[in-house]
Amino acid sequence: MNVAKGLLVSVLCLSSGLLAAQNHHSQWKKVYERNLTDFELSPEGSGLVLLAQPQGRCRMDVDFYGETGQDKYRYEFTRDRLTAGSHREYRYTAASLSEVTKDKIKLVRNEKLNPASGAVKKEFRDIYQYVPNKVLKKYCF
Repeated sequence: MNVAKGLLVSVLCLSSGLLAAQNHHSQWKKVYERNLTDFELSPEGSGLVLLAQPQGRCRMDVDFYGETGQDKYRYEFTRDRLTAGSHREYRYTAASLSEVTKDKIKLVRNEKLNPASGAVKKEFRDIYQYVPNKVLKKYCF
C-alpha cells in the first residue's frame, strides 16, 4: 500500500512538473513594440506588438484606432508564413474619444481569418514590414 501511495505521489509530482513546464513554454513573451501612428494607417493612430514563443512561433497584435471605434488584428506565424489570424472590431458608444471607457465600447465583429486567403496574406505582409528584420530573425525564424 505504501509503495502504491509513493508511486502515485511520484506520478502526480511528475505530471504537475510537466504541466508547469508546458505552460511556461506556451507563454507568449513580448519582444517588440512599435507605434505606427506616424505612418497614418488609421485616423486616430495604430500600433503593433510582436510576441514570441520558443521554436520561432510569433504573434503580431495590431490595433487601429478610429473616431468611431477600434480594429484589433492578431496574426500568428513562423518566419513569414501566416498560420492563423483573427479580427475584432469594436465601436464606441460615446461620441467623444476622451470619454471612452470599457463600458462605452462594444464588440461588433469577432472573426477568424483564413491564413490561405490572398487578401489576409496581403494585410499581414503590409504590417509585417514594420518589424525590423533583425527582430524577426532573432525570434521568428
